[in-house]
Amino acid sequence: MDQRYSTIIFVPHARAKFRKLKVSHRLLFSVLSVVSTSLCLSAFFSIQYFTSLSQTHELTKLQRENRELQTANEQFSKSVDSLRTQLRTVEDRTRKLAIIAGITTLDEQSLGGVGGARSDESAANPYRDDVDKMSFRSRHLERDLSVLEQKIVAQAEILSSTPSIAPVRGILTDGFGGRSDPFTGEQGTHSAVDISSAVGQAVRAPADGIVVKSEWANGYGNVIYISHGYGYSTRYGHLSGFAVKPGQRVKRGDVIGYVGSTGRSTGPHLHYEVRLNNNPVNPLEYILNAY
Repeated sequence: MDQRYSTIIFVPHARAKFRKLKVSHRLLFSVLSVVSTSLCLSAFFSIQYFTSLSQTHELTKLQRENRELQTANEQFSKSVDSLRTQLRTVEDRTRKLAIIAGITTLDEQSLGGVGGARSDESAANPYRDDVDKMSFRSRHLERDLSVLEQKIVAQAEILSSTPSIAPVRGILTDGFGGRSDPFTGEQGTHSAVDISSAVGQAVRAPADGIVVKSEWANGYGNVIYISHGYGYSTRYGHLSGFAVKPGQRVKRGDVIGYVGSTGRSTGPHLHYEVRLNNNPVNPLEYILNAY
């Protein structure tokens, strides 16, 4: 069988003879085939190796991210439980405050549930229902707290406007109701209480209010009228002087005048009246710190 050959010539750098190598095409093709196959296999295994390294790195990254997500999920679960407990505590305290404030109309639905078809998003997030329920309850709780705040503020205003302290320290010399007139001896009605005290002793407002009058009036002498709101008003007679003027706002405990014996009086004392809807009531029922 005829074989073709190729001659490979080696040319040395020194002065030497050329070297010739006669190689058959079949052998040359076999060598080239082996070299090509080796290169291809080397390239294939190199690609496989680096691909495996990349996949290992990606797997490690995914495992780390998965652990981080699990940690975040556990922390979120604890946060949801904590918020649920705090919300329940605030709801309980709101109900107790409502009872104290005398409110019986708070919406009980604030403790109720919510419903509906479960969406794919909710199915993917197991805490979505809890968050929705807490959001629903928090909105109702906010409304209840607003009602409670308004009620408490109104009650605070009523309390601050209700006479509750003695306007002056002294001795109770005459009570509320029937009595004999100190000048004529005739039977009559006393619409106030008389508190004997030293001339110049400070007279204080028993509640918040607005001064209506501070003037001379027959019988009362120097007198002050204060309107407290919510139907309450008070009068202070026989004063020796004024510390307020009409239109002035006063707070409970503010000095408004001074004990005297002006007008129809037998000696230094304070004539103190409390009126509810302009009807005289017993002032002793509105003095919590004396008598």
